[in-house]
Amino acid sequence: MTDTRTTPEIDVLVAAGGFLMKRGVKPYRFSLPKGAGIDSESACLQILSQASEWIVNGQDIRPIDFSNKGPDVVGISETEWWQVECKGSGLGKKSTLRNNFDRALASVVSYYCERPEGLPERYTQHTSAQPYLGLALPTSQTYMNELNRRVRQPLRKILNLWVLLYEPESKKIRAVSPEDSY
Repeated sequence: MTDTRTTPEIDVLVAAGGFLMKRGVKPYRFSLPKGAGIDSESACLQILSQASEWIVNGQDIRPIDFSNKGPDVVGISETEWWQVECKGSGLGKKSTLRNNFDRALASVVSYYCERPEGLPERYTQHTSAQPYLGLALPTSQTYMNELNRRVRQPLRKILNLWVLLYEPESKKIRAVSPEDSY
């Protein structure tokens, strides 16, 4: 059985960046999606540059660094340092989507640390910001089943792992804090 809709990872990434901006967190590094069925890097950059929801209260998110490794979105404020892993969803078999989920979960868990690391020079004054992890996924049935089965509240609390559920119809994030239920 397959999920019945596709959600490009770049859409999830843009929404996750917008969610951070609304929290007062300034995204400063992005890892652009790659792989089969994903738009070229230049197309992803164009989508990012046109993401009007990132202009919040006149904040400008530049300069932005791009990387081909690490979290998909990294951002910081005086009090919060976020590392977010994003996944889209395709029309693949459940086993393929579960594999994608497994890779996303393993990646976000591997980012866990007790304080901000590798900050750009312009943000070194924020070394006392609290680390937050984010797993940003579309609300596909397969991903929701995996979240309910394998990413329970005790794990989320220990890691300060927020699940950022992307709603394709509204193009918005529904944030699930470590204390909240799905």
